[in-house]
Amino acid sequence: MSARKTLGVLLGAFALLTTSCAEVGPPEVSIYADGEHTRVAPLKYCDVLIKECDATKDAQATLPIRPGEPVQISVPAEIAETPWLVNIQGVSADGDPLPVRQEFFTPGESYAYTARPANQGERLLVVEVLQLGGAFAGGTNGKPLTDTAGNPQLLARGWWSLELSAR
Repeated sequence: MSARKTLGVLLGAFALLTTSCAEVGPPEVSIYADGEHTRVAPLKYCDVLIKECDATKDAQATLPIRPGEPVQISVPAEIAETPWLVNIQGVSADGDPLPVRQEFFTPGESYAYTARPANQGERLLVVEVLQLGGAFAGGTNGKPLTDTAGNPQLLARGWWSLELSAR
């Protein structure tokens, strides 16, 4: 093998090695609303046991949206293959705040979700994605807090937020 070919092979191997060893950051969520698209970094992202966390104060994204328009959310496998949920906050046609709606997904159930206004004229204000971790919310007695079905309440390890402005 010539010196030139050997150098090319070595440089290629070095490039492959350095890119495969590069540190991967926290997952991003893709969001599409009313003809606009953005990728959202997490406001807060923790290890699975929620012992070590990183926060990014400038991570909240904003997109314009008209009343009645849906928001499409796509999450990577790193989120979709764990328990995750979507919180949706909107306002009525009169501008009155509506109760927060929540959609929960079991691991591997879905990689995408479309948040739709519940009523005509409603405008979505905030859409949040939360990835649940392996730690439980604890009560004062040291036992996990549970819901009405007796399921322990998992804490969020990652939180992505999109604010929707009027178009």
